[in-house]
Amino acid sequence: MSNSPVSVAFSQGRMWYYGGGLLSLVVGGFAMARPVFASVAIAQIIGIFCLVSGVLLLVSALFGNAKKHRILDFFSAALRVIVGLLLILKVVQGVMALTLVLAAIFIAEGIFGGLLALKLRGKNPAWIWVLLNAAVAVVLGLMLLAKFPTDADWAIGLLFGVNSVFLGVSLVMYAWLMPHAREA
Repeated sequence: MSNSPVSVAFSQGRMWYYGGGLLSLVVGGFAMARPVFASVAIAQIIGIFCLVSGVLLLVSALFGNAKKHRILDFFSAALRVIVGLLLILKVVQGVMALTLVLAAIFIAEGIFGGLLALKLRGKNPAWIWVLLNAAVAVVLGLMLLAKFPTDADWAIGLLFGVNSVFLGVSLVMYAWLMPHAREA
C-alpha cells in the first residue's frame, strides 16, 4: 500500500469529512447568495418528502400486512400528505413555519455540538472548531427567533447557508487535524 497523502487520507476515512465539508461549503455559499430562493427550495423539498413519504405510508396502511396499527399508519400518512401539500401549495406560510422549526434545530444542534466539543477538548485539536460551530448554531437559532416573522422569507436560506459554511469549515478542519488527534 502506498503512503501518499491521498491514500493515507482515504485509509483514515478523512476523505468523507473533507467531502462533506466541501459540499457543505458549496451549498452554504449558494444559499447565502440566493437566500429567498434557498428558503423556498428548502420548504418545497421538505414538502415533497412529506408528500411522498405520506403516500407510501398510505399505500402501506391500505395494502400492507400490519393490521394492528393500520389506523395509526393511516392517520400518520394523512398528516404527512396534508403537511406536504401545505408546504408545496402555501409556500409563504410553510417558510414561516419552517423558520420556527429551523430555529429550534439550530439551538439544539448548538447545545449538542457544545457538549461534543467539551468531550473532545484535550483529545482532539479540532475541538475548538466544533465549539465555534456550536456557538454559531445557537446564535443563528436565537437570531431567527428574534426577527420572526418579519425576516422569515430570506432568513431560512441565509442562516442555513451560514450554518452550512461553518459546518463545512468545521468538517474540513476536523479532517485536516485528524492525524494529530489522540481520539476521533
